[in-house]
Formats: sequence, C-alpha cells, structure tokens
Amino acid sequence: MLRAALIVILCLCLAGCQRPVQHQTGAPLPLRLAYATQHDCALVHIAVARGFLREEGLNVEAHTFGYGKEALQAVLDGKADLATVAQTPVTFAALQGERLSLLASIFTSNNNHVIIADRKSGVVRPGDLKGRRVGVIPGTTTHMFLSSFLIANGLSIEDVVPVSVPPELMQGTLLSGEVDAVSTWSPIGKIITGSLGGRGVVFKDPYIYTETFVIAGKSAYVAANQETARRLLRALVRAEEFASAHPGEAQAIVASTSYIPEPVVSECWSESSHKVTLDHALLIALEDETRWVAKLGLVREARMPNYLEYIDPRPLLSVKPEAVELQVLKRDLRP
Repeated sequence: MLRAALIVILCLCLAGCQRPVQHQTGAPLPLRLAYATQHDCALVHIAVARGFLREEGLNVEAHTFGYGKEALQAVLDGKADLATVAQTPVTFAALQGERLSLLASIFTSNNNHVIIADRKSGVVRPGDLKGRRVGVIPGTTTHMFLSSFLIANGLSIEDVVPVSVPPELMQGTLLSGEVDAVSTWSPIGKIITGSLGGRGVVFKDPYIYTETFVIAGKSAYVAANQETARRLLRALVRAEEFASAHPGEAQAIVASTSYIPEPVVSECWSESSHKVTLDHALLIALEDETRWVAKLGLVREARMPNYLEYIDPRPLLSVKPEAVELQVLKRDLRP
C-alpha cells in the first residue's frame, strides 16, 4: 500500500509539471462513442462539429441516443466503447455487477430537473402529488429527483404512483391526462411547460439534487485503451475552452445538433456547467444514489461499492491535471 501511494504521489507531481500532449500524428485510433443528443453532452456536440475529435487522432463511429441510460446500455451490450451518461444509470450498473471506469465529468447542474403538472388535474402544491400518477423514466435521474423532491416535501415515492414514460412521450402523456404530473429534465421540461401555457405548474428545487454527466466505459476497455481515452479528453477540453471563449457559437452548435430551439439552449446553458473535471462531488453523488437504491429495494443486495475503483483518473491527469480534484491515494495507478 505504501509503495502504491508513493507511485500515485509521483504520478500527481509529474502530471502537475506537464502540459497537455500536442495533437497526435499517424493513423487515427478507432472509437465507438455513444452519446446523448441533449444539451448535457454539449462538449461532445462541439467536439464533433468543430472537428476536435478528428484533429486529436480519433476515427469516431458515433452512436446517438435520446438519453444517457440508452447510451450506457450500448456499452454494456458491446455495441459501443465509451458512453456519456448521468450518475444514476452508472449506480444501477455498478450494483448489478458491471465493472465500469469513469474518465471525467462533462456536465453538472442542480437546475436540470423539474416536476410538471397540469393545473386542471388539481395539482397545484407539492402535497397534491400524493396518490397521483407521475410519469418517470425508471433508473434515471428523473427517478432520483422525484424521490428526493417528495422527501423534501414530507412525502415519499410510495405516496405516488410512478408510471414509466419514455422522454419523447412525456408531453403527450401529460396533455392527454394519462398522468397527473411528470418528472423530467431540461429541455423537455421547458418545452412541456411552454405547451401548457398558464396551466403549467412547475416544481423545482436547486438544493436537493445535482446531475452529473460522465464519460464511462467498461474497465477492461479503458485499461487497454488509455491513449484513446486521452485523445477523447483532449478533444473535450478543447470543446470546453471553445465554449468558454465563444458561448454564443457553442450554444448555436448544440441547438443545431440536438434540434432544440436556441433560446431554450441558452436558458439551459445558464443553469449548468460544461467542464471536464473529476472531483469528490461525483463520489458523493454515486454513494448517495446507492443508499437511495438500497432503501427502495430497487436492486438485490445493494451493497456499497468502493467507487474509487470505478474512477480512472490517469487519462485526465495526463491531459488536464488541474481538473482532477480527487483523493486518489488509495488507487494504484501502475500500468
């Protein structure tokens, strides 16, 4: 253990003294990348549109999905190498025995989730949700947010009737009265609210839940493809820098690639952070969600994993060492 700790300290010191590696030459490396079409993956959209992935020596086979849980499933099914996904599906996968490695966070927001009701259903206050049918996407951040919001308002998930509704059907399901409310994320929530006009009732709370989107892959793949991971992260760091320097152009790219109206993207942008990082907040989020899963009995024998073993900081340490704000002294980073 002492030898491992010394190696880690040496790695950190060396990383802190080095600048990111320059563009790669030679044959591009193949990468099957599964990512969501929403604004959570803005850095990926920008990296694709601006050619950063290609310039960093990657030949990307893109697989796009409506949300992160589907993207991660592509990785688990062997159809993709790396995926963009929020922390909730990662938690479920870990508790079901999947060995994953998380490379970095690329998006965080404590304002990305809302519960929307149609006033004509009689839901106007949080307490009115009791006994109501609430649309949700099981095993995603919408599920966790709904549970957290109910607890914060003196209720529990057992006090409502969760109804599984895919994101593309949430608006129609709510408008038709099949459900009384929906738990959803931006920009879907903003679009649904607009369609309801004055009938929309929006419940939100920035203090109860933070969503984090990460880059994840199977541990065996990540361990064997460190250079591919480094090149991907370099491209995403360049996308981060571009978005910071040219926010209007960055938002226009995301609006175009995700088919979201630009004013909606701009509003979402102001409520979130698009940075490539690794910090303790991710560990805390994974552990909190594991406790939630265990409490509700959503998986069998939900024992707390050591989530340090699910994070591989080596590629980001090589690319952007100052972005790694994580206690990794228990990790053995030897190749």
